[in-house]
Amino acid sequence: MEILSPAGSPEALHAAVCSGADAVYFGASSFNARMSAANFSDDVLEEQIRYCHQRGVSCHGTLNTLVSQRELPSALATAEKLISAGIDALIVQDIGLAAELKKRSDIPLHASTQLTVHNLDGILFAQQMGFERVVLSREVSRKELEYMAARSPLELEIFGHGALCMCYSGQCYMSSLIGGRSGNRGECAQPCRLPYQGGYRLSLKDLCLLKYYNELEEMGIASLKIEGRMKSPEYVSAITAAYAAAKRGEEYTPEKEAYLAGVFSRNGFTDGYYTDRIGPSMFGTRSETVHRVEIPTKEYPRLGLDVSLVGEKDRIRCTVVSGSYSAEGTLPISPARSRATTEDEIRQAFGALGNTAYYLNSFVADLPKDSFVPASAVKALRRDLVDRLTQMRCLVSHSWKNLPVVYQTATPSVGRREGFFLHPQEIPEDMDLDFVWLPLTAVKDHSETVFRYAHKAGFVLPRILREDEKHPAERLISAWKEMGVIHTLCGNAGHVPFCFSHGLIPHGDFGLNVYNPVTRDEFLKKGLEDVTLSFELNAAQLRDMTTEKTGIIVYGRLPFMIFRNCLKQDHGRDERITDRMGKDFLLTCGFGCRNELWNADRLWLADKPIGNLGFQRFLFTDEDSHQIREILSSYRRTEPPASGMTRGKF
Repeated sequence: MEILSPAGSPEALHAAVCSGADAVYFGASSFNARMSAANFSDDVLEEQIRYCHQRGVSCHGTLNTLVSQRELPSALATAEKLISAGIDALIVQDIGLAAELKKRSDIPLHASTQLTVHNLDGILFAQQMGFERVVLSREVSRKELEYMAARSPLELEIFGHGALCMCYSGQCYMSSLIGGRSGNRGECAQPCRLPYQGGYRLSLKDLCLLKYYNELEEMGIASLKIEGRMKSPEYVSAITAAYAAAKRGEEYTPEKEAYLAGVFSRNGFTDGYYTDRIGPSMFGTRSETVHRVEIPTKEYPRLGLDVSLVGEKDRIRCTVVSGSYSAEGTLPISPARSRATTEDEIRQAFGALGNTAYYLNSFVADLPKDSFVPASAVKALRRDLVDRLTQMRCLVSHSWKNLPVVYQTATPSVGRREGFFLHPQEIPEDMDLDFVWLPLTAVKDHSETVFRYAHKAGFVLPRILREDEKHPAERLISAWKEMGVIHTLCGNAGHVPFCFSHGLIPHGDFGLNVYNPVTRDEFLKKGLEDVTLSFELNAAQLRDMTTEKTGIIVYGRLPFMIFRNCLKQDHGRDERITDRMGKDFLLTCGFGCRNELWNADRLWLADKPIGNLGFQRFLFTDEDSHQIREILSSYRRTEPPASGMTRGKF
């Protein structure tokens, strides 16, 4: 199992390599999910990648943010720079960018954790998109990992150590909507680390899976990732060294974990998601640093050399192999006058590798008897062969071809008005909507309402659908289908193969993060009827993407977060979380006891020229039927907003 370490700066990269990382991940100066890190400018990219490759360390480039239409050429130019510099793989969130990269290069693509892949259906969708590896959501459990690892056609990468976001990665919009700094754009301001009424209710402890290293490797997990591109080189060194030691077979002890907690933690560590023990014990705030860390100055010996010597008539043929690389050379021999050169002397000469990343793994020799080999010749050959192996590791092996970005042009249309109702019992009898979306569970809890609107209704699949929740969900889906309802709103890429395998008609929800027209077109090619454009787009960006197959949310509390931990005191009622400014954010509990946090203010675009779209959607969360009727009427009259309203990113 690969140990993948963060490199937010060249100094952190060197610390990771010297401490035993098998691979490092870092971003260029743009389009990566840690824009506040030092990152790597164009002039040092090639130098740092070469440094890694000379030592057998792979480099993964991060292009893991959403990309707008006008940014696509720049994002592709950044990818070309990374590939030309010798990068080994690209970590990508944006589906449109991934599709464009597949057209231009053979570089391996890794699906970022920002894609919120948390089940086998998500893995299958990633396979359809051409990804070779998937970085799974941090919230998956041991049981889920075992299930997916046994069935996945792709490599699986998991986060094994570091910060935990409260929200599923890729589904957090809080920083974007209240502070203008989007987590999906690499600019998160971390509002989850702030205090709320009742304490630090959204701040989780850091993850530590050190004690589970062996079982993760046995499962077949390809890569264990350490979070921390914003952390110091000392932090990177200490954490990397601990996991590299586990890889070498060193036993886990609680003292080792305690030491790491003293380097950096939030009141200690948690393994709650992995062990399925979620709850209050998972929460914490930053602790003081106790331990100082010294970064190793010696090279980490990770490259084994297998040396084979075969004597011929007047020379010795030497072959050295290191991983998938090999080189050959010859040694001169002559009859021994006083003392023959021994096999052990040659072994020692080949093993004298000094402060390099190489070590002598095996040595096999079939030497002619009574022969003399100059020691200087053995050392010179060793240096030459090792240098040749090192140069081979630095060859750039991935291609690039320049192509234009192609997508469907904007075609405005006059579309339907539709509404999502978190509480179906509040639908007004004289509802002024063309279509309604209801929660998946409504067919059980509000069957009369479902029956009344079945001719113009669909249901919303839970954005997070864990493996052990599929059977309960399928029973509910069967009940919907019995009523003739087969349209469903999909907020996760894994829903796409799931819907088609269950005979459903999928529509794309906001959770797909459709941020550019290529992403839009890719989802439509996959068979979606239409897609909801990201509410992180501004008015000008939205106009670039308008077609009869697209729509936007025009009213309601926009969703901030969805998380696995349940914060509700009363599962039967909606609650509020209050911030330092006195804003009350709605907290609800849905399928699978999944909590969702909604904005305190409601989006209001009634008086804005939003253009003609395939649909406009209203989100009704805690409004009663009278309020809903008034809101729909106000939109017909294009009234300006009252207090407590927001324009969102519009």
